[in-house]
Amino acid sequence: MASIQLYQFAVVEIDGRPVRAGSLSTARSITITNDEVVDQTFKVGPESAVKIWDKTENEAMGAFSFLWLETDLEVLVQFTTDAGTTDAYDVKKLRGSGTSGTMGPALVLAYDDTQLLDGSIDTFDGTADTIDEIWVYNADTEDTARVRLLAAN
Repeated sequence: MASIQLYQFAVVEIDGRPVRAGSLSTARSITITNDEVVDQTFKVGPESAVKIWDKTENEAMGAFSFLWLETDLEVLVQFTTDAGTTDAYDVKKLRGSGTSGTMGPALVLAYDDTQLLDGSIDTFDGTADTIDEIWVYNADTEDTARVRLLAAN
C-alpha cells in the first residue's frame, strides 16, 4: 500500500505577531489502499465551466481517498452528489495565486464522502454520500484558469 505524506504550514502576521499553524517537518500520512492516482491539469476558459471529475467516467478509480485541487486564478468549485437524480451540490471558492501559471494554495480532502444534512442544523444526522462530479467555473472575463486535480485511492 502506498501513502501520501502531506505537509501543511501557514503563518499569519497580525499586528507584528506571527501566528503559526501546521508543520513543515512533520507530515500527515494518508494511506492509499488501491495504489491508484490521477494527476491532470485543466484549462478553464473565461466565464466557462469544466467538469474535472466524474465518478462514472473515471470508473477505473471510482472513488478517491485523497483529493488535491489547486489553481492559478480564483475559481468556483462545485461538488455534486447524486448526479443525474437529485443533483445535490456544494460550491466553494478556490483562491489562486493571481498569477497565470503559478498555483495558489491547495484544497485538500481526505475522502470522497460528503454529508447531506437532511436533518436539523448542527446535528450532522443526514445521509452520507459520495462526490459524483466536480465542476470548476472561471468567472474571469479575460484570462484562462489552470486547475490541477490530483486524486488517489
